[in-house]
Amino acid sequence: MASPLSASTSDQPADLKAVVRDALRRAEAHHSRCRPWDARLSIISIVCGALATVLAGGAVAGGKPALDALGGWKILCSIVAVLTASATAASSLHKSMRVSDRVANAEKCIARLRALDAALVTGGLPPDEALKLFQRIAEDHAVCLA
Repeated sequence: MASPLSASTSDQPADLKAVVRDALRRAEAHHSRCRPWDARLSIISIVCGALATVLAGGAVAGGKPALDALGGWKILCSIVAVLTASATAASSLHKSMRVSDRVANAEKCIARLRALDAALVTGGLPPDEALKLFQRIAEDHAVCLA
C-alpha cells in the first residue's frame, strides 16, 4: 500500500505538515519520558556517593563518638554499602542505557522537525525536498519516532 505522501496530489503539503506535526508530537513524548530518567539517575548517583563519603569520612574524623552516634561500625558499613551500591547501580544504568544520548537524540530530532515544520508553513521548501528531508529525519531518529 502506498504512503499518502508518495502520491503527487495537491494535498501533499498539507498531508506532510500533518505527518511532521505528528512526528514532532511523538518525539516530544519520547523526550518527556527520557529526560526525567536522565536527571533522576544522575542525582541518585551523585547524592548517594556523596552521602556515603560524608558518612565514612565523618566517622573517621569523629572517631569513636561519631561511630557510637551512628550505631557502631557494622551499621555504618551497612549504610555506606547500600549508598555506594545505589550510586554504582544508578551510574551504571545511566551509562548502559545511554540515557543522555537518548535525550540528546530526541532534542536533535525535535529541533529538526520544528525547522521542517517552519519551512513547510512558510513555503520555504519545495514539497519533494521537504518529503526527502522528513524521510532522512525519520531514518536518523527512528527510536524517537517509534
